[in-house]
Formats: sequence, C-alpha cells, structure tokens
Amino acid sequence: MIRKIFNTVYEIVSTAVILLGLILIILYFCGIRLYHVKSGSMGELLPVGCVCFVSTYTKFETIQVNDVISFQVSEDMLVTHRAINITEEGIFTQGDMNQNPDPNPVTRENYIGKTVFAVPYIGFLLAWVHTKKGLIILGVSVTILFIMGFFYQSEPQRKEEEYADKR
Repeated sequence: MIRKIFNTVYEIVSTAVILLGLILIILYFCGIRLYHVKSGSMGELLPVGCVCFVSTYTKFETIQVNDVISFQVSEDMLVTHRAINITEEGIFTQGDMNQNPDPNPVTRENYIGKTVFAVPYIGFLLAWVHTKKGLIILGVSVTILFIMGFFYQSEPQRKEEEYADKR
C-alpha cells in the first residue's frame, strides 16, 4: 500500500516537473520571457507577485497606444508599463497607478517586448526560490525526487518480475 502511494506521488511529481520544463522550453523558443512583477505601478492588471509573459518577437514598430510593454531602465532594472504616446523620440509609458508618465521614452535599444499575459502569485514562488532557504529546499526536493526515481518501480515491471520468479 505504501509502495503504491509512493509510486503514485512519484509519477505525479515527475510528470509535473517534466511538463513544466517542456512548457518553459517551448515558451523560450517562442520568444516568451518571464518577468516577476515587484511593484504595484500597474495596479490590478499586473499585481505584485505576478509573472508577466513577454513576447520578445513583437516588433518595436508594431506597438500601439495602450499596449503593455517591458523595457530596460538600467542594467539591473526592468519596467513593464503601458504605452501612452508614440512619437519619433520613442514610446512614452506610464504605470496605471502612477500620477506621472515615465521620464524617458522607450527606444529600440531598451525595448524588450510586449506583455501577452500574466499569471498571479507565481512571482512570489520565484522570488522565494532565489533565496538561500528556497535554493536549499529546492535542492533537497530534487534530490528526494531522484532518490524516489531510483527506488521507483512501475506496477507492470513488478508483476513481470514476480511472474518470472514463480517460474
């Protein structure tokens, strides 16, 4: 009975990990990048803790007013705001909850892509995984998964071995 529960848990967890990995790889090759929202400047549209899925294949020239775009402000700071005006200088943006527009226009050089959708709360998990405690727990979990895989034996395999032993 315990072995059956163990095998079921292993199958569910390993399948989920493999599917998640495949989805992330497919998204990456489709030009989708994931960004964690850390400020409330976009209000309910992109709340703190959500993850934005940004299409890097959306061309700068195709951006229209009201599109939500991501752009690099500095080497270590990325911003996702709404396009409010498009001029020869670039795309002027503003966070939905901000009183004033962003001071500098987005240009081809610092433009990253257009937000295609967002998933709430996943950003909190990603932020936690990037902590020392999160990395340790993740490492231990992966190790346990590998150990489970070592001891894992599917039901058909076990029945075949039992049948072979009876001969």
